[in-house]
Amino acid sequence: MTVKELAHAAQQTIQTQAGCNVKRSHVHELLAAAFGFSSWAAFLSEAVLADNAVGDAPSGGLPRVIGRALQLQYAPGVASEMAGALLDFVAQRQISSVRWSALDDLLTPAVRLVEDDGLDEQDHWEDDDEEVAAKAAIGLTRDRLLQSPLLLHSLERAAQEPNPKAHHLLAALYECEPPNPYLYEESLCGRSLTSVERRWVDEYLRLEPQFRRYETHLKAAALGGIRAAALKYAAAFDNQEFFRLAERMSGDVDATWMAEIAPTPESRALWLRNAAEQGSTSALEELAQGGDEWAEERLAESGDAQWLRNAAERALAKGAPLKAWIWQYVALANGADLTRSTMAAYHDGGQRDGDFYDSDFGGALYVAGEEGLVLPKLESHEHRTAKAKADHILHRVP
Repeated sequence: MTVKELAHAAQQTIQTQAGCNVKRSHVHELLAAAFGFSSWAAFLSEAVLADNAVGDAPSGGLPRVIGRALQLQYAPGVASEMAGALLDFVAQRQISSVRWSALDDLLTPAVRLVEDDGLDEQDHWEDDDEEVAAKAAIGLTRDRLLQSPLLLHSLERAAQEPNPKAHHLLAALYECEPPNPYLYEESLCGRSLTSVERRWVDEYLRLEPQFRRYETHLKAAALGGIRAAALKYAAAFDNQEFFRLAERMSGDVDATWMAEIAPTPESRALWLRNAAEQGSTSALEELAQGGDEWAEERLAESGDAQWLRNAAERALAKGAPLKAWIWQYVALANGADLTRSTMAAYHDGGQRDGDFYDSDFGGALYVAGEEGLVLPKLESHEHRTAKAKADHILHRVP
């Protein structure tokens, strides 16, 4: 059902039961009143119509509809009849409303597991169980929303204005993997299909137009200025033009995902830095492992002994003994001593493989660990400066 068809059917019902002519525009105004809005324009700015009991049914709307009918210059008796007829119609057709704010949840339906899987892994998504349960309780799961033709048409109608947000919501609703056309094309060539293969073809015929709608709306949302849509389009359709568009745009964006699909090492490093500044540990570690001094020092500040040593070694190599001592004082505060050797002998193979070497048992051995750093001597006032800066780092780190 479309909004136009709904309004026409409601108009016919009201005219029959109330015994008077009703303008189509007035039907829209009465519908808005049923859902608690002062006008149809106010309703459209806050919500869209739905059917199949998706969303919120009107509650206690009789006085509001009567009042709106009176405002539209209908007689009191007629206004009462119109209101009753309209609300009966709405109940029988299971007409409801869904607020734009509720639909916004579709745009953040899952949490990306970037910290566990790393940046080079295939994207994984995990639904938040409590969020899904809450949506299911009010009938706003994606599958439930797709069961409302009136909702989909309302969003399609809103998208024609143009409305990038409506395009983005429709893309979120229609999102699916590209269906495989192989069996369908084989059937067109005369291949006889099994019952299972025919079901696969039916599924392809169902999903193929949905996938095209998904691509169309996602692209329109991106071109309409929604940065997250541009990133999603770039990733879903391997389109670097839309990645560059996302880079140029303003607004919230998943920096980790930008780093994953960045086409050049320079662009990847830029977005890794952005992601690290937003709190991504995996992005920070990747930067540090690539030799980024800023990332190394952020990890050193957290008290990691290896990154503390790396930062101190870098400072010594750059001829900055004071900075090396700063990292030594940070290490000491975290229970490590960069000047102490960790070299040791270990059993190589056998029952004691990996244990500290015991000469009573003998056998093959290997040596592992690191020699202690040799830090240059500082003047007393330089040590005080180094300790003060180390304390500043220690108190700054949460």
